[in-house]
Amino acid sequence: MGEIGSCLIDELRKLKESSKEAVDNLDSFSDFKDYMHIKRSVESELLDLLLRAKESNKSQLILVCGGVGDGKSHLISYLKNKHQDLLTNFQLHNDATESFEPRKTSIDTLNDVLDDFSDGKLNINGSKKLILAINLGALNNFVDSEYQDRYQHLKEFVITKKILEARVSDSFFDSENSFQFINFSDYHMFTLTSKGASSEYINEILFKISSEDEKNPFYTSYQKNCLENCICSSKCPVKFNYEFLMSSRVQEQLIQILIEGIVKYKLIISTRALFNFVYDICVSNFIDQLPRDEIKETIMKASFSEYIEWFLPNLLFEHKDRSNIFEVLSKMDPVHSRSEEMDNLLISLNTKENISSIFYEYIDMIDNECITNILNNELMLKTLLTEENINLRYKLVKLFFRYYKFSPKKEVLNINDSLYHEYMQNLFYWNIQNKKQLIKLYKDVSDAIYKWNGKSISEYINLFIGKNQLEYKISQKLDLAPHVIDLKEQSLIKLDRFTPYLIMAYKTKGEEAVVEISIDFSLYELLMRIKNGYRPNKQDKNNFINFVDFINKILILGNQDKELIFEEKNGGNIQRYKLEYDKEFEQYRFVVIRI
Repeated sequence: MGEIGSCLIDELRKLKESSKEAVDNLDSFSDFKDYMHIKRSVESELLDLLLRAKESNKSQLILVCGGVGDGKSHLISYLKNKHQDLLTNFQLHNDATESFEPRKTSIDTLNDVLDDFSDGKLNINGSKKLILAINLGALNNFVDSEYQDRYQHLKEFVITKKILEARVSDSFFDSENSFQFINFSDYHMFTLTSKGASSEYINEILFKISSEDEKNPFYTSYQKNCLENCICSSKCPVKFNYEFLMSSRVQEQLIQILIEGIVKYKLIISTRALFNFVYDICVSNFIDQLPRDEIKETIMKASFSEYIEWFLPNLLFEHKDRSNIFEVLSKMDPVHSRSEEMDNLLISLNTKENISSIFYEYIDMIDNECITNILNNELMLKTLLTEENINLRYKLVKLFFRYYKFSPKKEVLNINDSLYHEYMQNLFYWNIQNKKQLIKLYKDVSDAIYKWNGKSISEYINLFIGKNQLEYKISQKLDLAPHVIDLKEQSLIKLDRFTPYLIMAYKTKGEEAVVEISIDFSLYELLMRIKNGYRPNKQDKNNFINFVDFINKILILGNQDKELIFEEKNGGNIQRYKLEYDKEFEQYRFVVIRI
């Protein structure tokens, strides 16, 4: 691995969250951060906001809001470094890192910093310009703190602009106001299109790390320390993982895996966490914890069984305890997928002597001397499988399916989630409010609503009568209709800012009352199962209590005060009765319905 102190691992360590390069300070911007900087749409919008604020004759407070580690401080530091003239008259404050006095809380410090923007001083000093980088949680705490009476104008601005709400907020410059904002939480790590999701941002990060560019410090280190001076170059898993990451095909699949994790499991990935993730899939935790002078010797002595554990496809899905990202990705392990084709291949992988032939038949193997040498040496592989028996074969089987995820030669294994791709298309069309493309979505959700308490006769919905049972059902007529009048279609083909879940509204025909529900992927998955015949159990209803509340509101819109249908099932016989209100005689009557 070259001389001690000269290694690709040393360069990759700059990506770790514990690295000094990972912490952003408004007053410093290193060459490494300059290289790793990636321009996003939020940068252009913040720059425009600052230009307008600078020209304003009013005091201007620019709230740069978002979550932890999402790049607020990095971007401000970058702009300060690259646009010094623009920020000359602005005071900068990072709520996450700065404190005037150790004994003061962050709330006390904010009160001091924002004093000129308090209600009593707001219009007195007309030249104050302040950029405040603040997390949404801290902003929420401040406007509800003991100082809130001093900042009612600021609080009203935060509420009016819906900065603390999950929906996308309008952050255009308001020349009549002294408060401006930009919310990093509105700018997702991926974009939406009609064909699915993509991420130019993650792609740029991976490209910066792996591109064959002389300005790239990682690639320069790879050339110098891996290709020229390393005695274990042919066996180094870090070298292999870095080479694996160079593949554009691998990068695209990695991006799709991360986006799927974000959508399915509400995974939050900050820029800082993403850098650390790249390090973790290149350098195994075992190697990372070795003393620097023992890495080379350990790699040279590693068995084939140990070595393949350090491959990127295995590192990606095998170590759920390493971070919240890995915990989510472990749930998406291709090994857990099931299909007839996959089961047949699994049998072959577990029984066939020449297991390497299956690798080469189904996978575009990225050239790596260690793995290809062993897979090509049938006798050696047979010996290894005999010696280490089931354990090694099991590892090779897992490696096969994980490797296939990135580089399939034959598209024969269905390991992609079609329901997820359907949801992503619906999410795009809902955000651009394309009514035509949403017809099927509203119908499918309507079907699930009607079947939530069990299947009933057409246009009737069952009432919950205490517990699930098979003998009796009570239902009411419900003329459910989508409420889409407020949808205004936008002619967009790509979305950078969007609501990351479906917000669907229903009403009953002839009525004005509208009931709204937010549907994330987990709820969408359950509703599609219900539409296809699944009956939700008690656990499902506990998990989706918001949807239970939605159903209860929907039921109120039905005509249970006019009629109810009772169904009795006795063996194979079904008998229905109707309880209806007779307006003429002002009484209820109970009649048998002939089926």
